[in-house]
Parts: sequence; C-alpha cells; structure tokens
Amino acid sequence: MSFTGGDKAELNPKYIGKLIETRLYAINEKKHHDGVILTFYCPKCSHNNTVMKPLIFHNLTMDTFMQAVSGYRLETHTCVCGARLSSNNIIIALYSHYFPETQLDFQAEVTAGSEFVNFYRMDNAGDRALIRGTPDFRFMYETFGRVMSAREAWKYAVSTALQTRNIQLFNVEKGYVIVAMPGNNPRARVNMREIVGPDWPGDAALVFRLSDYKKEESPYDDAYTVWMPEYAADIAAGRVDAAAIVDQARIAALIERALARDGLAFTAHGDMIVVNRKPFKATLSVREIAKEAAFTARSFQDIIEAKLDFAMNRIYSAENLLAAIRRDMPSYTYAIDGDYLEITNPNNGLSDRVNIYAPLPRNGTKLIVSRLRESLCKDEKSRPVCRCGKPCFVFKSIQPSAWLKETPDAFNHVYDEKDNAVVLYYITCGEHAAPVMKTDLASWLVDRSALDDIFEEDLDVLRLNIEAHAGKFGKDTIIGVISNKACDIMTHPSFVAGLVDTLKAGIGPRVIVYAPLKELVLVYTEDADVENLNAAAQDLQTIAASRDVGQTPLDYIELFELDRPRGIFNLITLPPKPAPPETPPAAPGTKPGTP
Repeated sequence: MSFTGGDKAELNPKYIGKLIETRLYAINEKKHHDGVILTFYCPKCSHNNTVMKPLIFHNLTMDTFMQAVSGYRLETHTCVCGARLSSNNIIIALYSHYFPETQLDFQAEVTAGSEFVNFYRMDNAGDRALIRGTPDFRFMYETFGRVMSAREAWKYAVSTALQTRNIQLFNVEKGYVIVAMPGNNPRARVNMREIVGPDWPGDAALVFRLSDYKKEESPYDDAYTVWMPEYAADIAAGRVDAAAIVDQARIAALIERALARDGLAFTAHGDMIVVNRKPFKATLSVREIAKEAAFTARSFQDIIEAKLDFAMNRIYSAENLLAAIRRDMPSYTYAIDGDYLEITNPNNGLSDRVNIYAPLPRNGTKLIVSRLRESLCKDEKSRPVCRCGKPCFVFKSIQPSAWLKETPDAFNHVYDEKDNAVVLYYITCGEHAAPVMKTDLASWLVDRSALDDIFEEDLDVLRLNIEAHAGKFGKDTIIGVISNKACDIMTHPSFVAGLVDTLKAGIGPRVIVYAPLKELVLVYTEDADVENLNAAAQDLQTIAASRDVGQTPLDYIELFELDRPRGIFNLITLPPKPAPPETPPAAPGTKPGTP
C-alpha cells in the first residue's frame, strides 16, 4: 500500500500508540467490540485523520472477519481541508474483535507499504504481542481463550468426523468443549469423560447431545438446525454423535463477575443465582444458560448479558409499576408476595393482587392503575393526587373571560365558563398547587362534578388571605374586599357567608357580590342605594390605589343566598405599593428627559 503518486510511507511509531489508545477507548467505553480504526494521511495539508467505526457482522467467523479486513481498499474519507482521501492515503488500518470473557483483543493490522496482514493479541493494559501462528480454532483457543465462532467450530468438527470417521474435539471457550464422533464406529463408543480427558470439568459437568434437541419444545430461535442445517439430518439419524460438555462452575463465575461489575447484590442457591434489589429479585438459571449455549453455540458471555438485561429490565419494570401505583394511591398499604404485589385499601379493607413481573402492554401501567381503582375504590370517593404523591384539596379561582384567548393551551384546563368570567379548578397538597387539566380527570377516573363534590367537602379547611373593610354608607352596610384573588370568594356562597360572619357585618340572607376588578369586590344587599354603592366603590378604589395589587378588569356579578359560613379568613393589611424608581439627575448642559 502506498500513497498516491508513489510516495514511500514510513510508519511512525506514534501511529501505533495512537491506535492502541483509540482502541482501548472503544473497549473501555463499550463503544463497540468489533471495530475498525483507520488513519489517513492528507498529502494536501499533511493532516493525519483518525477514523473509528464499528464493524457489523451478521455471522462472525474468521472468514467474515477477514472479508471485512480486505474491505480497507474501499475506505474513503474527507479531510478537514476538504480533500477527498482514498485507501491509497491510509497509513494504517486496524480491524479488531474483543473477547469480553478473557478481556483480550484480536487485531488484524494492515500498514502502508505492505500488502500483508499482521495479527496481534492485546490485553486491557494495551500490551500487544505479534501472533506468528495460523489463527485456526485450536490456536485461537490457546491464545485468546475462545474460538472466533463456536458455530464454525461445530461445522468443522461434524464434517471432519463424518469424512475421517475419527473423533473430533475442540475447546470453544473455557468450560465449553464440543465433541463429534462417528455414530456407527465401535471404536468411538467410549466414555465421554475419557474422550474429553483433562478438560472434563468434574462434578460440574453437563453433557448435552444435539440429537436430544426437540424443535417443537425449544424456546430457541437459533438452535443448530438453523445455523447448521446441512448436518441436521446426520445428527438426527445418529450418523454422527455431537455433544457439548459445559462447566456449570465456569458459567456461575461469569455471572457473578458480571453482577459484581454492575454493583448488583446476589445470592447463589444451587444452580440458581438470585439478583436482589429489594424488595424485588430476579433469578438466573446456570443450567438454562448451559443448555442454551450448547444448542445455539452462542458464547456464555453473550447469553449471560442477554439474560441479565432481561432480568434487570424485569426488576426496573416492577419498580416503575410499584411507583406508579403508590403515586396514584399513596395512602394504601403494599406487600410483596413472591411475584405478586398485594395492595390493600385501609378505608374499606378491599385488596387486590398484581403480578409485578408480567410483561406490560402499551400503556399497561395506566390500565393496571385503572383496574385497581375500580376494584379497590368501591364505596370510596376518588381524590386527586399531587405530583409529590400526597392527596389534594380542590379549590377554584376566577379569571376574566379574556383569559381563554390569552392563555396558550387554555382549553385543556378544566374550567366553568360564566358571564364575563372563567372559573378554573386547582389542586393543592398544601405545599404545591397546580391547575387541573382534562387529562388529569381521565387518569383520576373522575369528572368535573366529582371535583365540585370534593370542593364542597373541603370548604371548611380552605384559607383565604384578604384585606376586607365593612362600612356604613347612608342606610347601607357595604363590604369591600381587596386582594390579588379577591374575586375567589365568589366561587361559593359559603365563602361570602363566612366573610360576612367574620366581619360581623350583619347583612343577608340575600346579597349581591360585584367584582369590577379581579382584585376588588363589593358585597351589598339587593336594596342598596346606587349613590351609596358609588361612594363605597370610590373609597375602596382609593385604598386599593395605595396597595400592592393588580388592576385586572373583570365586571363579574352574582346574587347569593347565604347559608352556613365556611372557609378560613385571614384578614390582613396588604403591603403598600412600592415607590416608583427615582429618575437620575440630568447631566450638566442637558435638558431634563433628554437621553
């Protein structure tokens, strides 16, 4: 390989160091286990361009790996200067496959000026050793502790046993041996322990014969009948006896190493390893992993990672489900019983069970919460829940009708439209407050009338902070209210009755409540004189002008029949309006107001 124009390339050792550093980054950050790193030299600007890319293999074998290596001739890159670079500009190309079980990296390296491929073995410290032998099955196991492809080893072993009539034995990885024997050769009928010899794993050994595989009972989509169909009939007919010998202790050690790596607590019980994340748990079966490795020829590590991902997703799903149920039903009691969560409503004694590990359909959590509400909330009124999980009170607040046009997404709020006003629904737990949205009603399984019922129940504990004055204007007693939410007393007649009772004003039982502004309210009897009302309104506006309150036009009026006084009224004096900022003195020689 040479640069365009025939320039001779001499490989600088710094390129090797850069390559090793980049490859270790890809391994340690789990970017990819199969990858290529290319360094291009740009003759135009003399810039070195290092490119890192993953390699995608549908079926990783030594042949497919070497096909990927030969693909360096098709690599191109655009330099930072804009020059288009081809394979002729490659200084070095490194193709790698990482074995996570043994933490070793198999590397094929092509350098400028050479058409030969050099193979290397690199550990996690970045130490590389040149491989001088032929990387066949036995060499790969001796050098890396694993063959590149167990499936290719199976095919070679079975075909060779059929052709040569001799026993074939290969170590696939530590704790995993495959044996292929001619089925009708008397000399092959010897004890499996004797055939395996020193690689026999002792009491931890499990032997799986491929002929015992039953497709109709198998959970595997990639058993040997899929990836080795050319020999499936020979195995089934007994013309070749193919068996996998698996070491359970090796699998258990790999599981425990993976759990320790992820900081997960676990306990071992026989061939079962239980992942504990209280109060939840997941179980990994060593025997099932061994069986899957035997019939699918996948590595222990690949199967363990897949099983562990499934187990942890199962736990995370259970945690999320429990959190969602608790958020919706915070006052209920919960108990874990095996795979089931038992939920009890302490108000009526009803209980129900949920399989917390069962796969959930789309929106499955909402469906489960809805079902639990229906089964556990019988004869119990639904109550909104705050985002913090606490039960909430319902209160109402009034806005001008223009609020519907001025507020984005206004029509998604829950509201009641009145003449010149909009009554909005809110919830509060005492610490947080939020408007009620129409989507909330669906998730709470209530409608607006249910909110009205809760509002009625909560009137005695709802608190209003207002400045209020009761005065005699001619023959009429008139109440004036000032507050940024003064008009909220108009959300229920009992609030008006509570205000009249607090001020000892002695008017009623029929009163008119008028809010010319959202922040200013007048309460008076039906027969009040208009001149007296105007005088009261002027006095109230004079007081409001000195207070730190808004001036929001409303023009909302209601006639109320006063009943039992309710609500808690804190009568306060509002803070004074802040003084306007002082205008800085004009600079000498300028007129006041000149910028």
